[in-house]
Amino acid sequence: MYDVVVHKVYQGRGIARTLLEDIICQLGDVSCIQLISTTGNERFYEKIGFKKLKTGMAMYKNPQLAEEYLESNNH
Repeated sequence: MYDVVVHKVYQGRGIARTLLEDIICQLGDVSCIQLISTTGNERFYEKIGFKKLKTGMAMYKNPQLAEEYLESNNH
């Protein structure tokens, strides 16, 4: 799943929560639901039950996106 977007005018009304809960319900017994979200929305998704992955990895070719979404690598 790649983020859930609700126009700013309609945010805070439970629309995204309702959409996600409905999608999760429809997925039934699926063993894993992975979500990629924009930065700053982690707490919202945590309230619904999502947790951070231990093994989540990504490769961004766009340097600005890499800076925003990837953990810094100090090796």
